[in-house]
Amino acid sequence: MKKFQALFKFDPRFAMMVGVERECHLTVGGTIAPIAPQVIEFIKQRANGRGSCYGNELSACQFEEKFDEPCDLGRIEAKFAENEREIQAAERALGFGRVFVPAAPLDMPLNIYPDERYLRITRDMPMEVVRAACRVAGVHVHIGMPDHDSALRVYNEAVRHFDELCELGSTEERLREYRRAAKGMSTRMELFRDHLMTSFVPPSYPGWAEFHARAVKDGFADDPRRLWDFIRISKHGTIEFRMFDTTRDVSLIVSWARFVHEICARAV
Repeated sequence: MKKFQALFKFDPRFAMMVGVERECHLTVGGTIAPIAPQVIEFIKQRANGRGSCYGNELSACQFEEKFDEPCDLGRIEAKFAENEREIQAAERALGFGRVFVPAAPLDMPLNIYPDERYLRITRDMPMEVVRAACRVAGVHVHIGMPDHDSALRVYNEAVRHFDELCELGSTEERLREYRRAAKGMSTRMELFRDHLMTSFVPPSYPGWAEFHARAVKDGFADDPRRLWDFIRISKHGTIEFRMFDTTRDVSLIVSWARFVHEICARAV
């Protein structure tokens, strides 16, 4: 279990600070297009040391932005503004656009980003699962935790609010497609025990031993990224909330961040 716990990098300096990841689909002439490799490379070359803010997803049509470092709630809008200046410069130079839809059209291109991990994951994946994984786009909010015990305590409190959080920022179509994609990308079907198959509600854990036992059973003991729950303790030392739809509206993202921050603050 100590090896498992060591995979989670908690840093007290970032306790209760916020990180956000936002996904979108890229377009050419208004049509979703598999241009992420070119776009990401262009932006990273011109990002003045902020290349870590931009990355890829499984779909070659998707683009992800995040913050260069955790921040307090009052800095979220400023962080997005920094990213926006760099992304808009790339849009003007390359002639692409972005759409923020939680579930892209069914006929979107299904090109996989040329990344070894994603190509391996999707090699034998049913086409309906590939389509679901390519279609969904969300906003993930991270709240930093100081240590393992605090993280588990806050996580257990957060999962009590699961239904409320889904109602706050999710559409049913994206939740359905996310479940379909997560099922197909999981390395072991045990991840989808009966309670997860019906509701996808993350379970609570009495302690790290129980969390580790699930990780061993469900195949993510060596890589926490293979846990696809809507709320999870992330390897970055955060509680990660993954249920929110993508949106262009930064003020809406701020409201979600404030809501989950309050939940975490009450339990930490």
